[in-house]
Amino acid sequence: MSNQRKSKRLEIVIPLRITLLGLGAQSPTIETRTRNISAAGISTQLYVVLTNKGFIIREGEKPVNLIPYLVQGSKEVAVEITVPPQEKQVPAQGKITWYTLESRQDSYVLSVGISLKEMAAEDKKIWSQFVRRNAQETGIAWLHLQIWGIVFFGSGIVLCFAGLYKGLFIIARIGILLSLIGLIGFIVAWWKHRSFMILKKFKFFK
Repeated sequence: MSNQRKSKRLEIVIPLRITLLGLGAQSPTIETRTRNISAAGISTQLYVVLTNKGFIIREGEKPVNLIPYLVQGSKEVAVEITVPPQEKQVPAQGKITWYTLESRQDSYVLSVGISLKEMAAEDKKIWSQFVRRNAQETGIAWLHLQIWGIVFFGSGIVLCFAGLYKGLFIIARIGILLSLIGLIGFIVAWWKHRSFMILKKFKFFK
């Protein structure tokens, strides 16, 4: 499946339990962790081993063969997300909207995107608050890094001119290096912070 979501997500790792639906009475369960999250969905990575029986995942109560599930038309799942710090179990119904399978040495990595379709009102409130809080904290952190980037850039410029004025070219070079580090840090932090401001503008973390 190639319809991978293009939306910005928070890179947060929390415990996740996935139950693959549509495989009969005993639907297999996989124990894993999120790779990143948003209010509308989550993604994760699963390590897969290729055997003569198919693609096997061993992250759960028992090994899971992915082949019967992947050939299904509608890939429905039930998930249980552990939300810190109270370790609240938040259940939801979802659907796999995209996946990719990559080869890595002697195993494979299955990257999966899950859209959260159904969630109880109270659980949805807990989940939305958790995502919003982490988005705000991340945005503030990038803003602080922008400020430090400006400080480093300004200090480097001052140091450079002071070194040139006194003929201390080593000091001047250090000042140039410091200003470059500050400039690069500011640009990276500005871009990241800008992404979160766009998300806030379009109410991605409502």
